[in-house]
Amino acid sequence: MIERRRGEMRIGIVTEYFPKSQKLDIRGGAEACAFNEAWTLKRRHNITILTSRETGTPREYTIDDLHVIGCGPPRPYVQKGSFFERLKFMTDAYHIGSKLDLDVIIGYNFITHPVAWKIGRKIGIPAVARYHDVWIGQWIKNIGWGGILGEILERYNLSRNFDQIIAVSEYTREKLKKYFPAEKISVVHNIIDPKVPEHEKNERPTITCVSRLVKYKRVEDLIKAVKILIDDFPGLKCNIVGTGPLEGYLKKLTGDLGLDKHVKFHGFIKKHEDVLRMIASSHVFCLPSVVEGFGIVIVESMSCGTPFVATRIPPILEASKGKGGLFFKPKNHEDLADKVKMLLEDNELYERLKVEGLREFKEYRSENIGKKLEKILKSLQTGT
Repeated sequence: MIERRRGEMRIGIVTEYFPKSQKLDIRGGAEACAFNEAWTLKRRHNITILTSRETGTPREYTIDDLHVIGCGPPRPYVQKGSFFERLKFMTDAYHIGSKLDLDVIIGYNFITHPVAWKIGRKIGIPAVARYHDVWIGQWIKNIGWGGILGEILERYNLSRNFDQIIAVSEYTREKLKKYFPAEKISVVHNIIDPKVPEHEKNERPTITCVSRLVKYKRVEDLIKAVKILIDDFPGLKCNIVGTGPLEGYLKKLTGDLGLDKHVKFHGFIKKHEDVLRMIASSHVFCLPSVVEGFGIVIVESMSCGTPFVATRIPPILEASKGKGGLFFKPKNHEDLADKVKMLLEDNELYERLKVEGLREFKEYRSENIGKKLEKILKSLQTGT
């Protein structure tokens, strides 16, 4: 057996998807959260990741000191559905995790929460749920009738006796308190510590949106706003980064509004540094979503020195502390267009928000968040 470093914990992480390299080739906030925390915690602890085995990925691999184990049969990335494939992943992850030598186990989304809980109970270690948002009562509204299974599973998860739930925001913690003991819920924000690549601002005024193309992200509001804005900014360019079930609908809407020369769909961009370069090169970042647990991309835009325009909803206000950008009324594309116009026309306002954002994002750096996570996990290990 390999000798432990002083104070080292053996931490298991269960996440539905995980990058194949340090380039952070991922698609969603939960995966980014899992990777960033694993990468930070590995400096002083031993980390094993249980994740889906994506097509073309080996059963086991390492990323620096991270040990990654693929569970279940190979399968492509999905955002919803795939019930039987997900069930196979969950079952295999449980059986593999139950044979590991761990001190604590953490699940990172509603699919992996029950796996972490069952592993914890099987081998007698603390089980933790990393929680991004509570969707109880909203599953069908957010993703349609397919959300019934999500509703059932989330209610099941929150009825389990987790040793701790670590929420990504105070907003999520308040929602969790309706379903789980408040004294066992803590808050640790996401790690957001990007290395912004070299870049130059685009010559044409540019808006960038990075989002899953699903109903609750409301990307159509941005497209409709672009239609209004081109009257004042005929050279306006809009980049949309991401994939999802609404991609076809959104492309059709773009064509119907005559915006093919203004709106470009980039799909999934593998290298995170390329996404950051696109944000940093833009004049405005936009997040029109009406459902967020925290809003990682908002803080990333702040780190890039790109002011944002986002929906006025509690988790985004909390993540940004109301700094670094402007807020519009949810589902109101006219208000969105007005806020973008303000940023593009008012240089003094723009520079003030840019400086605010660069100052505020520093709170989310890995060293600060890593210390908070370590303190919670060690307290569970020692029972103090």
